[in-house]
Amino acid sequence: MAYSIPECRISPVLFKSLHSHEAKIFCKNLIAARKDARLTQLDVANRLGEPQSYISKIESGERRLDVVEFWRIFKILGKSLEFYFQFDDKQVSFEKKSKTLKAARNKRKKK
Repeated sequence: MAYSIPECRISPVLFKSLHSHEAKIFCKNLIAARKDARLTQLDVANRLGEPQSYISKIESGERRLDVVEFWRIFKILGKSLEFYFQFDDKQVSFEKKSKTLKAARNKRKKK
């Protein structure tokens, strides 16, 4: 008997939270915690058994973390849970960084 697999449709709403103000602050807090621990992306990735790009994508907001993945990183970085979820007072400049990165990529493509 053949089974048909229903088409997977992902709601655009799912992706909004990845680019929300809070998600950007969370990423900045992850970076700050890693730097406070004096670890590189490669150091954290090696401890997790993952490639460096895994940490890079998380920190840039390109990849979402599930609870278990966060817990593994949390144990390595040694900050309190509250540290990662301080959303009220922080300003985020990811938009500026994204535009700069996009401009740099375009320059490389032209060469």
